Amino acid sequence: MLWKNFRRGAFFWSFVLLSAYLVYVYPIQRLTQWLGQPVLLNLSSIVCLWLFVTAVLWLSFRRSSRLLELALFNWMGVGFVFFSLCFVYDLARLGFALNDYAAAIVIILIGTSLVAYAFTTAQGISRKYLKIHAGKLPRDYRLVQISDVHVGSRSGAFLKKIVDGINALHPDIVLITGDFLDSSRAGPDDIVALKDLQAPVYFSIGNHERYAGLERVVPLLEGAEVIVLRNRSVNKDGLQLIGIDDAEDKDQVQHKLGSIDLEPDCFKVLLYHRPLGWQAAVDAGVDLMLCGHTHNGQIFPFNWLVRQQFRIIHGIHRRGNCHLYVSPGTGTWGPAMRLGSRNEITCIDLIATRS
Repeated sequence: MLWKNFRRGAFFWSFVLLSAYLVYVYPIQRLTQWLGQPVLLNLSSIVCLWLFVTAVLWLSFRRSSRLLELALFNWMGVGFVFFSLCFVYDLARLGFALNDYAAAIVIILIGTSLVAYAFTTAQGISRKYLKIHAGKLPRDYRLVQISDVHVGSRSGAFLKKIVDGINALHPDIVLITGDFLDSSRAGPDDIVALKDLQAPVYFSIGNHERYAGLERVVPLLEGAEVIVLRNRSVNKDGLQLIGIDDAEDKDQVQHKLGSIDLEPDCFKVLLYHRPLGWQAAVDAGVDLMLCGHTHNGQIFPFNWLVRQQFRIIHGIHRRGNCHLYVSPGTGTWGPAMRLGSRNEITCIDLIATRS
């Protein structure tokens, strides 16, 4: 056990050190060199900056400070954009003789434009409309899914905007597929807007609720009139709504579905935070599986890395009689930035068909 914990800690801090350099230091280092000002960031300065960033990251892990997180996370997003541009140019320099000074100016202009666009895009909320036909339904239903709002990274005012957007769709049911909260600081005042929703709200646990502490998060959500489905189901007028807690176990859906009584005559909607376990849902006769977690990469080209972990990271898919929809998320984690993705409220119209 001690060896396992040591390996896990060593891997984590190796990742932190590498990320601290690549995102927070490398772009500054390369741009100053290409601009012909290497004295602005010599080797000792680079090492000091690297150690300083790592120390601040360590402090942020130990102390919950909204101001510190805002600075670190938004710098992380900006740094990732500039890292991507600098890295691509560094690769190009290996095969071509290029003008570093001119390239640095272009990178700064493009990077600044992309960052401004990403921050602006993250403030908006788009709507996605889906229609699914099914013979099991006694009548038509309108479901609205939100996911990955990340109250904590995002404000209560942003949540109010989401709630207003949901109410404008006049749903029968609102479904939240995890990561609604991502901070232990979040309290009743931060999520009070949920009480303004004009439809019943059902919720499944995401990984960030686990990180924040379920013993605190679940009563907080229930106090906002949210029905938390923890490895259980409820029947509502011909719909069976199933919620399974997020877990690191890739077979979590298979394990938990086996302990839930599934109604063969009901249209079954499964809420599970991460897009895993779809085949288990198909085998169990689930009609619609709703997930989130991936943010569709949130900031391009991070979506390429996300695809290495999850085969499906966005959109509607079908296997047999089961549909899977993976939301790109309704909010943002870390930097309040979206590049190549959008915040989304998903409106799903279930259409009753008669044979």
